[in-house]
Amino acid sequence: LALAEKVCDVLDNKKADFKMIYDDEMSLKDKINAVATKIYGANGVTYSPAAEKQLKTITDLGFSKFPV
Repeated sequence: LALAEKVCDVLDNKKADFKMIYDDEMSLKDKINAVATKIYGANGVTYSPAAEKQLKTITDLGFSKFPV
């Protein structure tokens, strides 16, 4: 019970320091690059022709504003 009370106290009183790593208005490629570089430490992203085609289809269908 003491542990549960301590956890609740921390959750209630600690300020969250959460920031999105990309803006929803960014292109899909920019969002993917942000995730790859900022979370996974990649140097960048290279797309196959099939992936380029799929990204274009996703964008053309209006789904590019969804989270990655």
